[in-house]
Parts: sequence; C-alpha cells; structure tokens
Amino acid sequence: MKIIVKKDGEGYLARVQGSANLFAYGLTRDQALEELSSVVDMTMDYHLEQVDVERQALREVLNTRLSYAV
Repeated sequence: MKIIVKKDGEGYLARVQGSANLFAYGLTRDQALEELSSVVDMTMDYHLEQVDVERQALREVLNTRLSYAV
C-alpha cells in the first residue's frame, strides 16, 4: 500500500494509491495523515461489521437447512 501526500490549495491531500475512497485533507501534512488514519480505521470498522452481519446470515441459513434435514 502506498500513501501519497500532495499540496492541495491551502493544505494537503493524503490518499491511499489505488483506493478511490481512502483520502483525507488537512491544513498540514501531519494533519492530513492523521485524518487519513482515521478514515482507514473507520473503513476497516465498517467492513468488519459487514463481515459480522454476513456470518450471522450464514449461521441462520445453516440452522434453517439443519431444521429441514431428515
């Protein structure tokens, strides 16, 4: 994973190369990187929550299949 930080107007834009949704803006380079860290953390939390939902759905499907087994 490559992090790119570029001057953007009055501040800096930090982004993860190859990932359109992982970017952040800050007035300083360090602020942009700190904000990007938060964006990545929130994105990971969201995806982990989705995995939990999918695991629960799978458990329900398997339990339903077992209840129909002879």
